[in-house]
Amino acid sequence: MKVADPPKRLWEGSVGATILSSVAMTSAVVCAVTVLVIVGEAYLPRIMLDPVHFSTLALYIASCLILWNAVALTLLWMRQRSVLDLWLMVVVCAYAIEIYLVSFPGFARFSAGWYAGRVFGFVSSILVLFVLLYEITTLHAQLLGAVLAQRREREARLMTGDAVSASIAHEIKQPLTAIIASANAGLHWLDRVEPELDSARNAFRRVVTTGHRADAVIENIRVHFKTGARTRTSLDIDDVIQEALAVVRDQLRRHRVAVQADVNKRLPRIRGEQVQLQQVLVNLIMNAIDSMATKNGERVLSIRSEVHRSRYVMVSVEDTGEGLEPGGAVDRIFNPMFTTKTDGMGMGLSICRSIIEAHEGQVWVTADKGRGAIFHFTVPVDSDSPS
Repeated sequence: MKVADPPKRLWEGSVGATILSSVAMTSAVVCAVTVLVIVGEAYLPRIMLDPVHFSTLALYIASCLILWNAVALTLLWMRQRSVLDLWLMVVVCAYAIEIYLVSFPGFARFSAGWYAGRVFGFVSSILVLFVLLYEITTLHAQLLGAVLAQRREREARLMTGDAVSASIAHEIKQPLTAIIASANAGLHWLDRVEPELDSARNAFRRVVTTGHRADAVIENIRVHFKTGARTRTSLDIDDVIQEALAVVRDQLRRHRVAVQADVNKRLPRIRGEQVQLQQVLVNLIMNAIDSMATKNGERVLSIRSEVHRSRYVMVSVEDTGEGLEPGGAVDRIFNPMFTTKTDGMGMGLSICRSIIEAHEGQVWVTADKGRGAIFHFTVPVDSDSPS
């Protein structure tokens, strides 16, 4: 019946209604046949000579039952489509063997064959029951796993969309702020009684430079979230540091932050993407500025670069800000959407980690509450460049 076309099926109800109707019809047929056998017992052929021995007619009945099971087994074999069909075949075989053991070897009740058939039927039914329960449990476990995997995939897609939008908003905020500041400065120089054209020209040059940087940041964010090969070149890490400091120069001046940059010209060159590494440094420097802006006292930003384990160059960004609590924010500081700032998005350090890990490096932080923080990241040395 399972291979019939849905429009041609006799029953078109729900699954529950189908099961209940099947159980009701089966119970009704069994009860009706039982009543008929009890009422018409005198008219039925005798298959027992006495309470122990069977008549010859029982052999024919047993043979017909075994043949009937063979037909069912053949149909199941020809139309097998599921694991349930396979175990129905096992049940049919077990039933045929039970009939043979009960009817043929001893041909009498309470004989060795009769007991063997009863024991075999009990063991086979229990075995099939446990196997079917195991199959059903496994099927439901796989279904649950598939549902959870689908849910995780949907949540991951939503998280990716949120991460992309938050990344763009976070990274574009800095160059937009610099563009606005430079444009305002240029207008200020032009609005004087005697316009200072050179100062205004320099301010508008910074607008153009920062605009190009914003365009490069957007492009790198798009590349960052797209699978495929990324173009990396041989770089001098100190040049990247100086360019990042130039980007945040106005912020450093506004918050009166002194910079100590230990330039090491003897460092080996690294291989990476210049704009992305500059992105990392700008994020770390801006976090340091924000941390020191809320604290009175000396404000010093220290940046140093050095060889790390011979195969990497390590850059450290240290501030004299509020610091972080060990074991608290330190353990979650690089997680997406986690931030210690009241107006933060929680994406800056997560982006930094993604960029550094894409460069086959590592990023970590060491900090004490009230004593500032030191962010470190490593980038592999360019093996093709001369040492």
